[in-house]
Amino acid sequence: MSSAPTPAVAPNPSSERRVAPRRQPAMGTVCRLDSPDGGPSALALVWNISQSGISMLLNAPQPAGTVLAGYLESMVSDAMLRIAMKVVHVKPLDTGDYFIGAHFENPIAADDMKPFIAEE
Repeated sequence: MSSAPTPAVAPNPSSERRVAPRRQPAMGTVCRLDSPDGGPSALALVWNISQSGISMLLNAPQPAGTVLAGYLESMVSDAMLRIAMKVVHVKPLDTGDYFIGAHFENPIAADDMKPFIAEE
């Protein structure tokens, strides 16, 4: 008696951890981080954003657990929003930059987020 090959089983997808949908930022959306020593602020390129958090590219690492504060800014309008966040992950990139994910200390209201997200 011959047995049929066992079909491949797809691995279980990782559980979804996002509490709010991620959105593509509007052109020119950056995050200007406060400097802890009063020097020049760091400028991060926003990769994606949601009401609960942000992913960004930064030229310096920020260890997980670090609390950061600064402003979401639009380089093409006068929109600016004060934010505080806690770093949840950091990944070095081949370019020498770092991909950083953080949760906002206080979620951003949908209306406050509008200037910083791309139109659908």
